[in-house]
Amino acid sequence: MNRVRTINFVFFATVALSLVGHFINQWIYNYTDNYFIILLVSQIILVLPSAIYLALSKNSIGKAIRFNKIKVSNVILIIIFSYLISPLMTLINAISMLFVENDTVGVMENIVSNNGFIISLFVIAFIPCILEETVYRGIFYNEYRKVSPIKGILLSAFLFGIMHMNFNQFSYAFVMGMIFALLIEATDSILSTMIVHFFINGNSVLIMYLYPKMMELFEKVYGPGYFNSTESIEAIQASIQMDLNFVLRTYAFPALIGSVLAFIVYRAIAKNSGRWGFIKGIFKKDENMELSSFQDTIENNPPYGQKKRLITVSLLIGILVCLILMISSEIISQMPAPTIDEINTSLSIYISHILS
Repeated sequence: MNRVRTINFVFFATVALSLVGHFINQWIYNYTDNYFIILLVSQIILVLPSAIYLALSKNSIGKAIRFNKIKVSNVILIIIFSYLISPLMTLINAISMLFVENDTVGVMENIVSNNGFIISLFVIAFIPCILEETVYRGIFYNEYRKVSPIKGILLSAFLFGIMHMNFNQFSYAFVMGMIFALLIEATDSILSTMIVHFFINGNSVLIMYLYPKMMELFEKVYGPGYFNSTESIEAIQASIQMDLNFVLRTYAFPALIGSVLAFIVYRAIAKNSGRWGFIKGIFKKDENMELSSFQDTIENNPPYGQKKRLITVSLLIGILVCLILMISSEIISQMPAPTIDEINTSLSIYISHILS
């Protein structure tokens, strides 16, 4: 069985089901006006093809997605790592917002304001960290890496980014996908990326939840006559000239420092797992590395290092559909109001599954 071809078809099926999910979510939105249910349904739809693949696979789920134990000391380092890479993600997000629309803030505000902190944390942070990691790192990457670790890192990250179906989130999701794949190799466990995914998304939920409460607190302390949260926010936004120079001056230095420290922590994680030599071997041109982590390629797969194509027709079709939807979404978002209002609502519903 050609597992790469099968995995690529799983991606195509995921894209196709996402299109069906768009119409289901439109119906849900008309009756509930709540993105919580929409996001929950979207996550379930996302994992269905992969769940079927795992059910038909001969390997255990734990082995298939590399759900292995990690050291307690590494858990602490991984949590620190998640916060250290956040400034880089913020920089990439800010740069992309200079050129394309950001549609996720409104969706997150809707979920948090209508459902409270715990439920929002569950649907925005916990569910995606389990399901999305199982799909993109557990299934896609763990098969692609058997052909080539570097190509597997790039392709799985690209698919993770493009399935968000908008250019804004693609930009940082692609980088995040590469970092996540490398983190799995440093720990030999998908549990590590689940932890990072949870803390990154959870931090966004926490900020979204606490921000209005802080504004209300300031109004109570200083009085609405002296401090009005709405007017203060509008004044700040009006005073900021969002251009590349401002973005770099504001976010570049924290991103640089955070990335350097993140690398140091990453190396500590890999050494603590006894895999730093293996990580360095991945980037050697002769790929003369430890093969212990690739022993699962022996059964039902060509020997490691034998040439095998990662790109198939089903993969290309899935990518093409995602690109068309991304371009269409961006074009429509630039259309003048009020014609765009109903379309934007529909598009927001469609992409609500992309929060990560």
